Amino acid sequence: MRYLVSFLILLAFDLVVKYVLNTSNIESITLIPLFLDFYLTKNTGIALSLFSSSGSLTQIFLTITIFIALMFLVYTFYTTTDKMQKIGLTLVLSGGFGNFLERLFFGSVTDYLHLRIGTNSLFVFNLADFFITLGAIIIILVWLRDGKSI
Repeated sequence: MRYLVSFLILLAFDLVVKYVLNTSNIESITLIPLFLDFYLTKNTGIALSLFSSSGSLTQIFLTITIFIALMFLVYTFYTTTDKMQKIGLTLVLSGGFGNFLERLFFGSVTDYLHLRIGTNSLFVFNLADFFITLGAIIIILVWLRDGKSI
């Protein structure tokens, strides 16, 4: 039950932040000089904007593929007994469903954190992406702890 509550809180927080940013009139803001900016953008692709310029058939395929991957992760969550792996999966699922729902209803994902080093732009991401990354790191650490191959 606590995982479901955590999932719902993280999912709601991600969606509320995206809603507030999309309905506000906020321009680009430097958050940490030479490292992190607020920069609102829409991403129709997947990680690092891959497939963002593809056609509608590719977008439909991506949406279906993402849904299938999320269902596999839900199955994995219910079949694992490891508490750390459940925490990692809760993070991945909350971020994954946050981005999936936005893509499903609006056709794109709102990204707003622009990571850079000096004048070199790295990528723009959102809170859901952070949840997914943190959860994946936890899952990999669990696998390494248990001696599983990656």
